[in-house]
Amino acid sequence: MARDRAPGDLIGHHVLDEEGHNVGKIKQVYLDDETNEPSWVSVETGLFGRNETLVPLQGSRPKEEDIQVPFDKSTVKDAPNIDADRHISPEEERLVRDYYARHGSADASGGERAGGVPPAGMGGRAGAAGTAGTAGAAGDTGRPEADDISMVRSEERVDIGVERREAGHARLHKYVETEQYDETVPLHHDELQMERRPVTDETRADDAGDMHEEDQTFTLYEERPVVSKERVPVEEVHVRKRDVTREEHVQGERRRERIELEDEDGEPSGS
Repeated sequence: MARDRAPGDLIGHHVLDEEGHNVGKIKQVYLDDETNEPSWVSVETGLFGRNETLVPLQGSRPKEEDIQVPFDKSTVKDAPNIDADRHISPEEERLVRDYYARHGSADASGGERAGGVPPAGMGGRAGAAGTAGTAGAAGDTGRPEADDISMVRSEERVDIGVERREAGHARLHKYVETEQYDETVPLHHDELQMERRPVTDETRADDAGDMHEEDQTFTLYEERPVVSKERVPVEEVHVRKRDVTREEHVQGERRRERIELEDEDGEPSGS
């Protein structure tokens, strides 16, 4: 990190993670016992409470008026918290140093120099806090705290309409079919019937001539079935379209946003 900034110049500014996201505002600055350079800062990451999180400055770099550290936001937020109203115990110091050693390099965690975070009650921490506090009070140029914050919640509205589209085609077509018929028709025909009668005086007078041969012919008739066909209209077929209404159940999913107030541990707040 840049060495031309006094410890008090850091107070009130923000710690940014490796992606540039705001982690929190710097509350206190801790100096190295040996070099008297800023080595750790405490950041208030939650919305409520007085707990602060220690963040190592090893590997950090200035970002305009803020400090960007080589950790992501979740790593810093999940680091062990400290009580801002008391000194840091040696056990808390080792706990925080070991945490960052597991989530970063040895340089970033202060592992190469055991005095990176001075034990509680030593002059390094008191001097850093006192000096930084004085400088911060004299020339604090940090961003003002907002009295309230707002967030827009959105949801998806479902608008169900109808569209008209082709559902198919129908045509009126006339076919010619053949069917068999079977009917009985009465037919007449001529038949010969012979009848013998006794000769009468009148008949004898008409046949007074000599004996001779004689022929008489007559025509016999009979009826035969004759089939004729004619085209006769029998019915008219009329087709029209009609509008039919039916109901259909429509279901699906829609998204909406939900806003909840959470504390620094991610638990829902009772406020």
